[in-house]
Amino acid sequence: MIKFFRRIRQHLLAENKFSKYLLYAIGEIALVVIGILIALQINTWNDEIKATKVEVKFFANILLDLEKDDENLNFYLHFHTKRIEYLDTLLTYVRNPHKKMGIDKFGQYVEPIFYSINTTSYSTTFESAKSMGTFNNFKEMELLKGLSRYYADFILLENLFSSITRFVENQFEPLMYSLPEGYMTASTGDLVINEEDTQEFYDKIASIKDNREIEYDYERILRTPLLENYIIGDLGRTYNSIGKIKSRQEMLRLLKRNIEQRK
Repeated sequence: MIKFFRRIRQHLLAENKFSKYLLYAIGEIALVVIGILIALQINTWNDEIKATKVEVKFFANILLDLEKDDENLNFYLHFHTKRIEYLDTLLTYVRNPHKKMGIDKFGQYVEPIFYSINTTSYSTTFESAKSMGTFNNFKEMELLKGLSRYYADFILLENLFSSITRFVENQFEPLMYSLPEGYMTASTGDLVINEEDTQEFYDKIASIKDNREIEYDYERILRTPLLENYIIGDLGRTYNSIGKIKSRQEMLRLLKRNIEQRK
């Protein structure tokens, strides 16, 4: 092809047909420019196809991450809802001193309060794509903004859970440790909700026979204002956590719906 054009150019020059040669040269330049533009357009189309494939895969993986988050949030909601039930029961006995709770029931209702949970966020897909600059070629910018807000908002939930943990460690545990724990049995942990199985722990405690003659004055704990103050403080933090969990669940469902609708 190049030789063909060269022959035409040499022929025109040889015949001293400058005007025709000029038109030919302009045409040749135009053809080259058109060829370059076509090549650039093809490259652009290829890049867009690749970017679309990356974007589709990204949102498919995000949906998987959101499913895992949804499972976690359901567990967090269940955990804190039951915590409120246990705190409510304890407060009922605190405020009704003539109502006898019994040492076994006391143990079963105070034991779950020792437990708190840590948060887990499945944000690897989002953070990895963000750090690699993958978002620069994405079209769904509004969805990305929603995801960014969702993952940034995680710190609020983490702080609330940490607040409960610190409150347990600083207020509840010192109060309860003033009562010997020999009252614990294999069934003391029946109401405990935890991601890991705790029954082996309670079986082990129960397997070691307590030969001491100790009076487990649990009513002293129920009567102290410190317990009531603790229960109310824990209830406040737990209700705050539930509110944040539900808010995050709403954000998650909206994101899932928007991502699924883009298919």
